[in-house]
Amino acid sequence: MKMVAKVVNLLSAGIDSPVAAYLLADTGAEVTLLFLDIRPFTDDNTVDAAHELGERLKNLYPNITFYRCDFSSVEKAIAEKADRHFQCILCRRMMYKAAERLAEEIGADAISTGESLGQVASQTLSNLASEDTAVDIPVHRPLIGLDKEEVMRIARDIGTYEISTQPAVCCMLTPDGPRVASTVKEVEREEEKIRADALIERLIFEKVGG
Repeated sequence: MKMVAKVVNLLSAGIDSPVAAYLLADTGAEVTLLFLDIRPFTDDNTVDAAHELGERLKNLYPNITFYRCDFSSVEKAIAEKADRHFQCILCRRMMYKAAERLAEEIGADAISTGESLGQVASQTLSNLASEDTAVDIPVHRPLIGLDKEEVMRIARDIGTYEISTQPAVCCMLTPDGPRVASTVKEVEREEEKIRADALIERLIFEKVGG
């Protein structure tokens, strides 16, 4: 059965999120990609790869739209004010909040990510639960039950794998010893330090291409 929904998919330059976007679009969902530019905590190669991935996905499904957003103010606040052990969890929560805000602007029904269970510290069951509470909108994770080999196979099939594996710096904020378990109360306390709602309210979304 084809899905009839409008979804904002968080797009990175990695392997997983383009595959998530593709799987959603393949169900019939109307997918809007959102790339959050975190320079100076990443490099130009990463940004270029994300834009190339967006173009590749649009070639596969022409109804896909693509937005970018300067997310550096959020990352700087996290780096300067939050407990470093919570940085990955906070970053994910803030990305969800940004995607939710764009979803509200364009009338989307849900947001989606390329997360799958347990691959990195921010994707443990405990941390995913803490991250979900950041937003009121549903969060879809099309890859949640897939293993990495299966995701890579799909990426190769759709022509995104080579783009995603180009040399690039993903994120320089990842701390040593990130929290692999968290509570909502702990994470919300860290969010208060960075004035999360004010930061999200100031974000500007720029549509890329036609």
